Amino acid sequence: MNPSNSLSSVARWLSTFCAVAAFALTSPGAIAQNPMRGGSLSIGLENDLPGLDPLVFASFNEKQAGFTVYDTLLDIDEKGKLVPKLAVRFESAPDATWFKLTLRPGVMFHDDTPCDAAAVVAHFNRLMDPKLRYRWAADLAGIAKIEATGPLEVTITMKAPSAQFPAVLADVSGMVVSPTAVKKFGENYLANPVGTGPFVFKEWRRGSHIVFTRNTQYWKGPVHLEEVVLRAMPDTETRMASLKAGDLDIVMNAPAKDVIEARGAKKLTVLDAGSLGSTFVMINLSQPDVSDLRVRQALAHAIDRDTLNKVVNKGLAKVATTPFGSGLAPHEQVEGYPKYDPAKAKQLLAQYGKPVKLKFSSSNAPLSLLAAQAIQQMWKKVGVESEIVPYDSVQLVRTAGLREYQVMGYRWQGGIDPDRNVYIFFHSKGTANRTGYSNPEMDKLLDAGRATTDPAQRLGIYRQVNNLLARDLPYLFLAYFNNISLANPAVKGLAPIADGIIRPADVWKAR
Repeated sequence: MNPSNSLSSVARWLSTFCAVAAFALTSPGAIAQNPMRGGSLSIGLENDLPGLDPLVFASFNEKQAGFTVYDTLLDIDEKGKLVPKLAVRFESAPDATWFKLTLRPGVMFHDDTPCDAAAVVAHFNRLMDPKLRYRWAADLAGIAKIEATGPLEVTITMKAPSAQFPAVLADVSGMVVSPTAVKKFGENYLANPVGTGPFVFKEWRRGSHIVFTRNTQYWKGPVHLEEVVLRAMPDTETRMASLKAGDLDIVMNAPAKDVIEARGAKKLTVLDAGSLGSTFVMINLSQPDVSDLRVRQALAHAIDRDTLNKVVNKGLAKVATTPFGSGLAPHEQVEGYPKYDPAKAKQLLAQYGKPVKLKFSSSNAPLSLLAAQAIQQMWKKVGVESEIVPYDSVQLVRTAGLREYQVMGYRWQGGIDPDRNVYIFFHSKGTANRTGYSNPEMDKLLDAGRATTDPAQRLGIYRQVNNLLARDLPYLFLAYFNNISLANPAVKGLAPIADGIIRPADVWKAR
């Protein structure tokens, strides 16, 4: 067996894909201060959660809860590089066919049981149990064997080279849960999370708030805040009003108009971690009309994305042509994405020769509905009729997963490895292939992206992926998605991490 690589070497091939110039933190009257102890941090989320078990995590709202109560095995820093967390050391075969984790000694779950190799193996075995239908099962599908090779050592053998795997350990799959708590609570674990994170679960009033209290035995050292409260507030106006009134400390995924106002007034901290993902119109390729490529091309040519960006995002976002946000190197590595051309759209529809009527599923959030209405009018101008079908966020995700839609407005927050943005969505066997897209050429490319750790080769592969998506159009890209947070200036210790999630262990409040 060839000599293994250290974490820094593994991070090197991964961080090649991260561009960090867009990351920014602007804070009014920023003055160096020593962290203060105490206080409650209140974070406004777009909606309530389906559960507090990583098994059901789907969006950044759930991830925010996850990073509050759980620790990941690895994490990413402000430069997009992998760094140790529960795993103090990470080794890899040069061809990424096996990985070895050395765990941090002395770490305890909130139920006072050890976070050791046996616990980590039990955690992964649970996620890989097909009966539990883990949402991100594709992240772990390449594992051939996982075993405790020492009290604090876990060795993971892959079925094939898996260059993307290190990034998995810094995401939901890396959030280690207590095996003892899973056995104790069974199906009720959804509402009784037990991790090793900086805060301990206290209570959940569904539809209202979730409360976490300081983990007094946190391995990283003293946690500054007394508690973290996550508040479900679907209405953007209410969230912003609560922030300005001081009833909230942080608003995640702030609307563009509020971000622009905050930057101008300089009364709030703006946390812009850049973009890893995108917003798009997702197309169910098995549905009438849109199963025809000419119709999808017409729909793409009919969308004036520059105007849409001005209407919905006040020009703050960047128009998208790929699934890779501006924080990833494959960003805009594409040829032939359809440009705004209504005449071309009409020509393609004439070639199709039948009237096109669509059911357009959308989130019922005001900005999402505004975007859907704008696109609806653009399509109407070229002769396409569409009916908007609104859903709340949880229903929208469920409807997408069941493929019970024709076209749908959607977004993906992205991942720090390009594979995270495409494999599960566009591989014919992808676990989140919500469009029914199946193309042997795409499968070959996506498999190749996992089979090499050479950055130049991977970049070339994902450029070809972009070109294929531009040709086949299972998605109509709209804009790159920046999860920009706004915070009251008393909130300190915020770090602009590429995934847009607040790391509450380091946050404190000035008084």
